[in-house]
Amino acid sequence: MKPEKKNEELKIRISGLSNGLHDYRFSADPSAIGLENNFNKPVEVDAHLDKTSRQLYLTVDIRTSAHFECDRSLDEFEQPLTAHFNMFFVYDELEADKYPPDEVHVIAPDTVSLDLTKDIREMVLLSVPLKLLCRENCKGLCPQCGTNWNHESCDCKEEVSDPRWSGLKDLLDK
Repeated sequence: MKPEKKNEELKIRISGLSNGLHDYRFSADPSAIGLENNFNKPVEVDAHLDKTSRQLYLTVDIRTSAHFECDRSLDEFEQPLTAHFNMFFVYDELEADKYPPDEVHVIAPDTVSLDLTKDIREMVLLSVPLKLLCRENCKGLCPQCGTNWNHESCDCKEEVSDPRWSGLKDLLDK
């Protein structure tokens, strides 16, 4: 494993790199790769590169965390995030047709290094859940008084339902 690179660009130098397996570890400041302020921990990256004369095959594991506000209770919480991706780097378009389009980049034969910044940023953003919950069983807020049901209960009465839906409610009660 190559030594960890702290707060440097997320680049792998391939010029002059021998064929075979190569391991890399990076640690980048979230702001250096274009992530917003709620990403407050370093982005840790483990990259494994398999180089042959015709292509490079890269696997990347990413770990970080971010600070979010719960969509149900408005509580702030820390969410660990992980991502993984594979990428083929090939030297001509004909080789690229052999792989899924989202898993291949065509590079020039004289390419000096692979810049992983954009791919890592995209994968971190895609790892953020669509529904941000402080916990899986978050109870949310009372719609009448706004009490956070995760921390306390309230004396609000259940909302009176629209009588037009009573027929459906009868079906649920059976």
